[in-house]
Amino acid sequence: MTDQDPIRDALTEAGTGLLRTLRIILLIIVVPIVLMGAVGMLFFALGGTVDH
Repeated sequence: MTDQDPIRDALTEAGTGLLRTLRIILLIIVVPIVLMGAVGMLFFALGGTVDH
């Protein structure tokens, strides 16, 4: 029973690390896409309403 505790701890630490890295990757990928989409929509709306 004592051998399962370190393995379980290592698995939980690896799981939390993977979740953390996945969260960071999602932030790195999703945030710029959302920002670019919002900026693009703003420019499209402004360009559509205001004719230079």
